[in-house]
Amino acid sequence: GLTVRNAGDYRLGINFLPKDETKAKEMRLKELKNGRLAMLAFGGAITQATLSGNGFPWLYASKEGKASMSASMAPASSAFVGAQKSTASRVARKAEGGYKMSAAVPFLPASPTLKGLAGEEDGFDPMGFSLAWDIRWLREAELKHGRVCMLATTGWIATDLGMRVPGDAFQVSTIDAHNASVKFGGMPQILLWLGLLETFGALAMIQMYTGKTDREPGDFGLRTFFPADEKGQYDMRLKELRNGRLAMLAYSGIVTIAVFTGEKWPFVPYSGLSATATDRQQATGSTFCGARPASSGTFTARRAMETSKSLPFLPKPANLEGLAGGEAEFDPLCLAEIYDVRWLREAELKHCRVCMLASLGFLTQQYVTLPGFTPTPDASQAPITASGGLFALIALAGFIESSAYNGKITMLDMFEGEGADREPGDLNFGKGFLPKDKAAELDLREKELANGRLAM
Repeated sequence: GLTVRNAGDYRLGINFLPKDETKAKEMRLKELKNGRLAMLAFGGAITQATLSGNGFPWLYASKEGKASMSASMAPASSAFVGAQKSTASRVARKAEGGYKMSAAVPFLPASPTLKGLAGEEDGFDPMGFSLAWDIRWLREAELKHGRVCMLATTGWIATDLGMRVPGDAFQVSTIDAHNASVKFGGMPQILLWLGLLETFGALAMIQMYTGKTDREPGDFGLRTFFPADEKGQYDMRLKELRNGRLAMLAYSGIVTIAVFTGEKWPFVPYSGLSATATDRQQATGSTFCGARPASSGTFTARRAMETSKSLPFLPKPANLEGLAGGEAEFDPLCLAEIYDVRWLREAELKHCRVCMLASLGFLTQQYVTLPGFTPTPDASQAPITASGGLFALIALAGFIESSAYNGKITMLDMFEGEGADREPGDLNFGKGFLPKDKAAELDLREKELANGRLAM
């Protein structure tokens, strides 16, 4: 039968496996690691090719771009019955005359599909979703979520301030409102009516996709407060979009802090670590890592537990003792309880060092040019003009990464065997610059960590 040991064994090419069992196991491990790397690499290659429209290595943004992949990308709208492929929403991957950089993310090109939509001046689409899916479908979904969250945020705050719909069934707290609505039978009615609205919305979208109407995404014909002039309409759409985006973030934060503290809006000030929320009898407690089930009776929002010094509303994280910066007790996602904290610190230090060098280089290269390289006043264009130098840098970094620990670069083997006693981030280089005094050495390590985090 299929087991972990024989998974992937198709009895092909087994004659190429070494006879020695240890070497055969090593080859299987190499195949696994290279396969994982290839999965990431292929995802990145597809993304780069779609965004740039160029072939490998995607470094040069030529004005006469190669054929884009847009023809092979079917928009999400094609899932609707009767929908046809739209050419209006699928534009070339490169703007006429070259790339226009995003105002929101200035080191990335702005997606040309945002043209004509509210918020196009921000050029915010760092993941390139608008190049893979129909921008009208994306904007429709964004506006719907934004409107729901604006209503939800307003409703949550209004309820916390004491406003209630008449009737005994509605005299509950905001946190208990959902379960009470399900029990009362109101939730199926809400879903039914919203489903009916969604059905009409889907029909309107189909008409829009097929070109039978000139409907804008999210337009349901409500014109009571809509301005008459074109500029006023654009400003109103932009305000709705930005407020909706803010509301999506706000509602997530409101729900989280309400459940965690047991308090009503605005959640501050609250009465310290021993405060109780008597409004929530038999509460389920926090869903954050380290939380325990609440006791019967009143809900103690911040129980008598050790809290993080950096984030006093979260429990003290585990496994940070002995590490530089560990006294700050910063690990809100409790990653150190899931992964080997030494590997996490190793990865953090490497990223910190690279970003410190990158930040320094980003500023310096505008004024200093190494021999053999093209002067580039615009630092964002340096990867393009660097040409072979960039490949040499990547090759050097890869060599250091793969050879520093005899090829052990994963959390599974980096700190095994002879590497068990190694300090995270110790590349056996530059130790002569470390102070002899332990306190001074720890202080230097903390400075490196703090500056590296800032550099990232």
